[in-house]
Amino acid sequence: MPNIDMNTLIQYVQHTWSKLFKEDITEIRNADKIIYELQGTNEQLYILKGEKTNLDSAEHNCQFANQLNTIFPTPLYIKSVDERYTVLYADYILTLEEKLTAGSEINALTDGHLKEIAANLGKMHKFSLHNKIRLNKATSWSMFGGNKTLAIGDYDENELSFRDFEEAFQHNAHFASIKKLYLDARNQLVTLWPSLPKAATQGDFCYYNMRFDNERMVALFDFNLAGDEVLVNECVAVGIYSCWHVPYTGQLPSDERFQLFMEYYKKVRPLTDEELHALPHLFSIIRAFRYNRIEAGIANAEKIDDFIEETTSILLK
Repeated sequence: MPNIDMNTLIQYVQHTWSKLFKEDITEIRNADKIIYELQGTNEQLYILKGEKTNLDSAEHNCQFANQLNTIFPTPLYIKSVDERYTVLYADYILTLEEKLTAGSEINALTDGHLKEIAANLGKMHKFSLHNKIRLNKATSWSMFGGNKTLAIGDYDENELSFRDFEEAFQHNAHFASIKKLYLDARNQLVTLWPSLPKAATQGDFCYYNMRFDNERMVALFDFNLAGDEVLVNECVAVGIYSCWHVPYTGQLPSDERFQLFMEYYKKVRPLTDEELHALPHLFSIIRAFRYNRIEAGIANAEKIDDFIEETTSILLK
């Protein structure tokens, strides 16, 4: 933490959380967000995080993580002597959590990982929906915010990616038909959106925020993007990311991996009729206009015709 003495910090943390720590602090990150590892005198490892964010929002994120801890391994946040999970210190919102040490990080997915991620995503969605958990803020997956600002809630990555596509290809002979397909799908979703189940989610349910023991998820962390989301929207977005944009060591093509992902999600949380109606529209626009697909397509000038043809094909599915 810039200009903060470590001895002063550890004394503050010991007083605030009424716990004793060894003097050694391992610095993991020290920038816009700070992360330190501490060890208690009882040998328990803790993660101290500091972020410049909204105090109440961070408090709700911690509460949600602890609620999810009843169904799968999430960080257990520790209350301070003031009975809060969050405290303000030197312009940072501090939280203290028990470190998750089980399992290991992975760099590529297998079919087993895809099944596990899908099933646990369904498990989280089912839990939040059943318990009517809401955080009263959007996630980075959210759509139809209007893009008046880049703040989460206004931010709609899908629409921004389409705008990038439009700027690059508006003079292409096929652009008008692509735009019509895109807007038709968006309009269908606007009509359906109020009827689709929505609840609290972790907000970034991707492999890099997990640890695995073989193919079993044994840790889920990083709740700073938690919020309320249309559940089928997050399901499709996570599935597309996991099946098209992550290194993979199996044999299935991406479209079959996505079918596998949806199969294991729906085993845990079957979709409503409205969600089933929304599913193909969501798939077409999220798959076609995921930002890194658009960036790569714009950059690869030698294969523009193939990219345009593939975009049309995705939107027609």
